[in-house]
Amino acid sequence: MKINAKTLICAAALALPFTASAEQFSYRYVDVAHFPKAEIDLPGGDVDGDGIQLRGSLPVYQNIFALAEFVDLDLDNGVDATRFLIGAGAYWPLGPSLDLVVRGGVVKYEVDFGRFDDDDTGLFAGVRLRSLVAPKVEVEGGVEHMAVKVAGIDSDTYLIGEGRYNFTPQFSAGVLVTLGGDTNLIGAQARFSF
Repeated sequence: MKINAKTLICAAALALPFTASAEQFSYRYVDVAHFPKAEIDLPGGDVDGDGIQLRGSLPVYQNIFALAEFVDLDLDNGVDATRFLIGAGAYWPLGPSLDLVVRGGVVKYEVDFGRFDDDDTGLFAGVRLRSLVAPKVEVEGGVEHMAVKVAGIDSDTYLIGEGRYNFTPQFSAGVLVTLGGDTNLIGAQARFSF
């Protein structure tokens, strides 16, 4: 499924969340996600499967944070895909419960299929809005571009969406979606903020 950048930007603009109560967001967290629905478009056709994601973020100076993310997908026909990214981000409050977040860094992508093994290292950059839309309900959405070419997966821009319910200030759970380009992921996540 190919979605062009204009469509992604328009969809993100239409999905801008409205601000709710005043609260600060934590950029000091670790989270884990399970993707029961994962799909990659390869030259021979789509392959489906599932996977996991591990992520972490740690403030390093005022509104700047370091981040790391690992995704491991186990797909049909013995196809395995892994993605590791490391980088930094920054956020700017646009309101009492609305932040503009930018992220960027290095991404390494690898696809294995039997004896076939292809990998590439490139850059990623993205922009998101993070908002509290109800006292304990948080949404995050935006676009992210990954400049890698591996196993027919070409540099693409993705629409990112996340929703979390904050059970306590430290623990939240919710869903996340990545759509567009050659990779589509739908999953559930749990986050621990510290």
